[in-house]
Amino acid sequence: MTHHESVERMDYYDGSALAARARGKTKRVLLRAPVLNQWFQFRYLARLGRHAENLPWLTRDRFDLVAELRQNGIAMRDATTIIPPAVLEIADRLVGQLRTSTTPKNCVEISLEDLAANPALYKWGLNHENLDLAEYHIGLPVQYTGVGVKRERADGVAADFRQWHIDIEDRRMLKIIVYLDDVDEGCGPFEYVNPQWTAHAVRALPYISGFVPDSAMARVVPTEEWIRATGPRLSAIFVDTSRVFHRAKPPTSADRYSMTFSYSSLSPFQSFPEYRQSRAALTEVCAELTPRQQRALILK
Repeated sequence: MTHHESVERMDYYDGSALAARARGKTKRVLLRAPVLNQWFQFRYLARLGRHAENLPWLTRDRFDLVAELRQNGIAMRDATTIIPPAVLEIADRLVGQLRTSTTPKNCVEISLEDLAANPALYKWGLNHENLDLAEYHIGLPVQYTGVGVKRERADGVAADFRQWHIDIEDRRMLKIIVYLDDVDEGCGPFEYVNPQWTAHAVRALPYISGFVPDSAMARVVPTEEWIRATGPRLSAIFVDTSRVFHRAKPPTSADRYSMTFSYSSLSPFQSFPEYRQSRAALTEVCAELTPRQQRALILK
């Protein structure tokens, strides 16, 4: 594979990654025990309280966005008002690369090497406005876990992240998903159920982690409560994927192209280093960062 080829999502993980997932699941199971859950909750609330006076100041429009995100688990905005044209040009170039991919997998992603070769796109996720937003929502200092650019093929297959799940990395998270093509009902929109129905589903299933098929979800959440976030090209979805059941709805009529910027606290339940950039690949980017941005950039 050459440096400029797209690569498919890996269907396997090395032993250390599998071990990390096993440790994470064990921790989540233990936290269901009332005594441990109460202790961890107390520690978590204490951390939130200590950091509250250090939270960044937000503009009115960003404060309104966080309020909507806290209430609904999701908010949608126009990406053209927040992402510079130069960054969108890079994204469009990577979409052109994905369009020519012949990989048969249902999800094709731009490689970490190609993302590192386009540092302006990667670095946008580190701008202080994004870090402010993530920190205010999460309530703690944040880490930026990177950006992914992908193509979901219109094959109608409900596999992997096209099934219902809740992200397990942290108590609160932020993902910014930007559509790079128009997305209607048949183009694989981001699909979710609101926090109230999510809480009901977690209890009814009962759910700790993993993927939930449509048939099981339909038994606990009526299909009319499954909300599809459709929108034109450059719609931006701000979502806390640790608070709502969600999935990439399997596309049927056209491929979906999107990019996702991800954030969690500096001390998450679990992290996935196989998706992180290496420090060597981002040497030039690191040299240009402020101390706060350097703390947020967790590399392998």
